[in-house]
Amino acid sequence: MEGVMRRVIDFLAPLGLVVIVGPLALQRVGRPLPGKPEAYLIAGAALILAHLLLRWDEVARLVGPRQMKYGANTAVLVAVVVVILGAVNYLVYRHTKRWDLTKNQRYSLSDQTKKVLGGLKEDVKITYFQRALESASGKDRMQEYQGASPRVKVDFVDPIASPTKAMAYEVRGPWPILVVERGSKREKVSNDSEQDITNALIKVTRDTKKTVCFLEGEGERDIDDGADAGFSAVKSALGKNQYETKKVLLAREGAVPADCTVMAVAGPQHDLLSNEVDALRRFARGGGKVLVMAEPEMKVSTPNLDALAKEWNVDLGRDIVVDVSAASQLFGTGPLTPIAASYPFHEITKDFRVMTAFHTARSAEAGKGSVEGVTAQNLVQTSPASWAESDLTLKEPVEMNEGKDRKGPISLGVVATIKASPPPSPSPSPASPSPGTSPAASPSPADAPPSPPEGRVAVFGDSDFASNALLGFQGNQDFFLNTVAWLAQDADLISIRPKEPEDQRMFLTRQQQQNVMIVALLLIPGAFVVLGIAAWWKRRG
Repeated sequence: MEGVMRRVIDFLAPLGLVVIVGPLALQRVGRPLPGKPEAYLIAGAALILAHLLLRWDEVARLVGPRQMKYGANTAVLVAVVVVILGAVNYLVYRHTKRWDLTKNQRYSLSDQTKKVLGGLKEDVKITYFQRALESASGKDRMQEYQGASPRVKVDFVDPIASPTKAMAYEVRGPWPILVVERGSKREKVSNDSEQDITNALIKVTRDTKKTVCFLEGEGERDIDDGADAGFSAVKSALGKNQYETKKVLLAREGAVPADCTVMAVAGPQHDLLSNEVDALRRFARGGGKVLVMAEPEMKVSTPNLDALAKEWNVDLGRDIVVDVSAASQLFGTGPLTPIAASYPFHEITKDFRVMTAFHTARSAEAGKGSVEGVTAQNLVQTSPASWAESDLTLKEPVEMNEGKDRKGPISLGVVATIKASPPPSPSPSPASPSPGTSPAASPSPADAPPSPPEGRVAVFGDSDFASNALLGFQGNQDFFLNTVAWLAQDADLISIRPKEPEDQRMFLTRQQQQNVMIVALLLIPGAFVVLGIAAWWKRRG
């Protein structure tokens, strides 16, 4: 009987190893056992410990008293180290701190994502469909979203292990696929990039879609044009931020359509007609939002557009901005492509630390005087090594002429708020009250009609900065989209947006690949062999 018990006890340690290693191996091949892996680990460790305790006499005899003494000391030290590491790990888990040292902060949430998450007022559920063995990076990404907002709830689903749930959400590979839900709204994302996840969050959390209308008929930039001068990239960027876009022939309409949240005039090649100016004026005075991107008057003068800007206390200069700063030389853009990195404080450019590039731009400055009901301020300025060139023919040499040209910094953009005109009130009856009748009580503030929203205007002396050729330059896209968001009063969309990760792969020619192989497989190992032989020869001598 005693011999049987000994054999059973001897079998405990191998069984414990099998209990620990077996579930891990099965999980690796995609056949996980029921229950949590930690339970199998604890059970296996308990079997091994039971074996050691039940056969302690033999263990002590084999090891010896002296070794047992030192072994006990070592075990105590190991236990102390394990406890310290466990405490540190617990603190780190409860108080996460990460440092992202990658270029463009590739593994950190952007300002826009943090702003969107911080503004969540309802719970948002993200169902993440991915194979269990390939979901590590996705879990890291979702942990950042959950850490930024307790409103984000994430459910990881292995579509192979749980096909019923995948069918319920109507998702099919390739994986990963994310389903973002808020209430009855649902949006599917076919990858786990931050830009796509955040855009899906914006979609499900916004109750209404706003429209940015683009004026056409005077040679403006075309939002369907994919050439360098076109605005197709602007249309795509606005769509990703949940803005609809459409073209408006204002000369025919006579008034800005009611569904236009923002009316954009993007680089007209001809002056605006009087009825177009009247429509824009009424729209802004009625609480509408207008974005004007003018161009230098090098071929055609635009007195109507300039006069309209003047009503908003914006002075569009009859000039072209020249920049000879080191920044323009660094990017190789030339003197007619001013680089701006100075932004007077405004909601649009708050925490803006990137450069923006313009091309063949005219000055646009807040007026020195005042216009009733209008508050204007400069938004973006060039460097002191620039000037506003008054000679629009640009005869060589192009240089700063004191008394004719204005020295930089030169403002290239202005934003203004316009006190909306109140609706006309009915005129009082001229009839005097009859004797014995008391005058009517004055209306209370609660009975007064609500004040109309303020009009907002942004005027720039350039439209090239938002063209397909320049929209991808450093801060140009964020600058344009922040301006639209400010006009549309979408404060949560004014931020620095997530960037697409750069492709940083290294492509080697065949000769370069052979050189790397020779260095890695021959030269470096050979150097160690030579050093070893030299050391042996020195000791032998």
